[in-house]
Amino acid sequence: MTQKSWLKGNLHTHTTNSDGDESPEHVAEWYHEHGYDWLCLSDHNHLTILEGSAAEKAKWPLLVRGEEVTSRDAGGPVHVNGYGITELVEASDSTDIVTAMRENVERIIDAGGMASINHPNFRWAFDHGAMMEVEGYKFMEVFNGHPETHSTGGGGRASTEGIWDRLLSNGRRAWGIAVDDAHHYTGEFGHDRSNPGRGWVQVKSASLTQKDVLDAMEQGDFYATTGVTIGDMVSNTREINIEIDPETHADGIQAKYTTLFTGSNGRLLYETISNTAAYKPTRLDGYVRATVYSSRGTKAWTQPVFVSE
Repeated sequence: MTQKSWLKGNLHTHTTNSDGDESPEHVAEWYHEHGYDWLCLSDHNHLTILEGSAAEKAKWPLLVRGEEVTSRDAGGPVHVNGYGITELVEASDSTDIVTAMRENVERIIDAGGMASINHPNFRWAFDHGAMMEVEGYKFMEVFNGHPETHSTGGGGRASTEGIWDRLLSNGRRAWGIAVDDAHHYTGEFGHDRSNPGRGWVQVKSASLTQKDVLDAMEQGDFYATTGVTIGDMVSNTREINIEIDPETHADGIQAKYTTLFTGSNGRLLYETISNTAAYKPTRLDGYVRATVYSSRGTKAWTQPVFVSE
């Protein structure tokens, strides 16, 4: 049996090839220096590919090919990331949000990639209703670190996590990801700037190659996080067991955790404060996913297990 290991990666960031403030080389080096195993440089309507010497590549994580396919003329911002694409994807020029989203997803798939619907609450562009009219995407952003993406919702608008639950409850098989959407690498790092290091995924992959990383993601063999670390996890229709690696401060004080298991229609199934969180799904649950909350303000999301079939 092939031994798999957790590999840390970011799926959404920008460089000077679109609206980022640093070069692709600088951005790749930042992520390598901060412990990332792999990275997707997802510039707007530009396929950023780094070519370098062996010495230069040693300063970068594994680079997964990607693009943020961006329709600028739609009735709201329609941004769809394509992962593993083999060529530049031309964005839809439709002024209709659903049509633009549908065409972008289809074009990413035609280019050999997997599609992610990005930040639905950015400028309050669309909700789960629009996303239900689109087929073929594999992922949606449950957390986006850009300060203007309104991941927590508000004012009667669902959070991105709530949008995810509504999609899952209506039969849509979409995996949830956490991303940086970083643009700002120079100057001040602050809450009102789009800085790196805020959201990522940990993928259980057989090796550090684009194929193995994307194959694991396609199967949902990963979790999304803003800082919570899961040491080991079993997740299937018979059992879900999560081993949380507690963060310890310099003074020896450990963070505390609460894990919520959620089912169809966002229903709370079970809550525990144990660092070993466990739940046995039932057919009545529809699906089961877990959210781990840390006392440090960070979170992690596991992928849903579908048990209604």
